[in-house]
Amino acid sequence: MINFRKTFEFLFKSFDISWDTKLIEKLETEWIRFLMLIKRHWIFWVLKSWRVIAVVIIAFINAYILFSDKWNTIISIIIWVFLLLNVFYWVLIICIYLIRFYKIQWNEPHIEDIYSCLKKSKNSDIIFTKFFNQTIFLLLTLILITIFTGFSAVSSLVLWWWVDWFWIWVINIVLLIVQLGLFFWYLQNMMNLEMDFNIIIPWKILFYNQNWLLWTSQSMNAEKIKTMNTKYSWLFWSFFNYWNIIILTEWDKESNWEMMMDYIWNPTKTVKEVQKVISNDIKAIENEVNILLRKLETHIWITNISTPENKRLLKEYVLNNETKLHELYENADEETKREIKELYILIQD
Repeated sequence: MINFRKTFEFLFKSFDISWDTKLIEKLETEWIRFLMLIKRHWIFWVLKSWRVIAVVIIAFINAYILFSDKWNTIISIIIWVFLLLNVFYWVLIICIYLIRFYKIQWNEPHIEDIYSCLKKSKNSDIIFTKFFNQTIFLLLTLILITIFTGFSAVSSLVLWWWVDWFWIWVINIVLLIVQLGLFFWYLQNMMNLEMDFNIIIPWKILFYNQNWLLWTSQSMNAEKIKTMNTKYSWLFWSFFNYWNIIILTEWDKESNWEMMMDYIWNPTKTVKEVQKVISNDIKAIENEVNILLRKLETHIWITNISTPENKRLLKEYVLNNETKLHELYENADEETKREIKELYILIQD
């Protein structure tokens, strides 16, 4: 598969799939040790969009017209096969990407140490790069199908004077052009939403917004934030606990009244996590880790992390029992998983 990502990044310096990874690497050099990376779950936008369904429906209408017409030829069969393969492959890569995305990013946003976050971000870049390359390949294939269909329409009229057949080709071309427009719209919005992200670090929130091939960034200091609210973006998403987070700020010449994070899973809990990070509330994290240690007292004999000596002993225990902690993490509920991640944050140097 051609690496279209490298081509885009070479031609357009404002396009980079790994913006988030590069920023996290920069934060690591600035001794930031815990943060939150919030990415949009754009696939929910795709599922609610009628345009994506329209692409599939139009493709099948085209295929039906090509296959059922009385002037069925080898050319129309070739177009029919490639058109259906294009649609089926598109649905397949979306399903595969969903499975891979689920394993990396599907959980609700939470506080994590910078090393775990960096690893997760790199893995996300890898799977999205493959998905992006496959999607561009399908778009180019659809363009070639449209051009070939147009050529066939002209040749059927000029060489054989099949007027009836010519108008069938014209209908197919119109449908293909509509399908191309919808597919291009899908690609643009998929990139905009997938490549958007927010990073929360102590005393600051960083907003990065991709707009097709261009991007903008903005930072918001904690003292500018007045309040953070949650809001349902659409009634259907309330069933899945996906809402918007609205951050209201003090107004000045360089900032907006509000900033938005949309398609966020469990935003009420996310807001609490964000508040802990931007206020650098180590005490609150310590309290939650102490709760974890009491839960795991049959495995870990240290009952709190409130003293330097206990912190040192706990660090030694973690280093010597990483396999056991990994097993505990894999079998734990979401709350315990979050607390284990916070444990790793506190034992860092």
